[in-house]
Amino acid sequence: MRKVLLALAALALAASAGTIKITNNTGGWDIYYAYISPADSDQWGNDWLGSDIMSDGETWEFPVANGTWDIRLVDEDGDDYILYNVPVSGTWTWNVTLSDLGENYYSGSSAPTGARTGSTSTGGNAPVTIYNDLGNWTIYYVYCSSSSDSNWGSDRLGSSTISPGQSFTFNVPGGDNYDIYCKDEDGDTYSLYGVWIGNNGFYWSVDLGDID
Repeated sequence: MRKVLLALAALALAASAGTIKITNNTGGWDIYYAYISPADSDQWGNDWLGSDIMSDGETWEFPVANGTWDIRLVDEDGDDYILYNVPVSGTWTWNVTLSDLGENYYSGSSAPTGARTGSTSTGGNAPVTIYNDLGNWTIYYVYCSSSSDSNWGSDRLGSSTISPGQSFTFNVPGGDNYDIYCKDEDGDTYSLYGVWIGNNGFYWSVDLGDID
């Protein structure tokens, strides 16, 4: 009887085992961080790559339980590739390209809820570049959302910061008015409202004259 129970337990475990298979096909950008967490969680948790790097062209497999997951990748330039509500049943494959930049929802899924999310914008083809011209102050947070949205959404920098003299670029869908909000290490904020961003993108050199 005990052998039968053990066999049934092994079968149940095998049935619940899933795999998230990710291939870095970004065309030259190494992925430095990989976060995978349950879709109903409000935290990303630990980096699954640890001290390793997912080089361009490499494929990694991450063992997870069958269920719904959120995935966030961060490349060497600090850009995010985020996919929400991924249904895993067995092996699920993601071939990551530059078109996946920004926040995206898995096809057919609804927008997630929780403290980690809230942005209704997805990755697009219009690059938004924030340049830090504040002198001695590092930018810790950058928010950008359509002017028609009722909230700022997620921090575009994620785990990155923008040091003085450095820049950070993320993508949004072009052809809309956007609000942009930055906060530095001292808690000072810098905002722009109703900025038209076309397909050519937008460049903002943030300096002390922009302080709110």
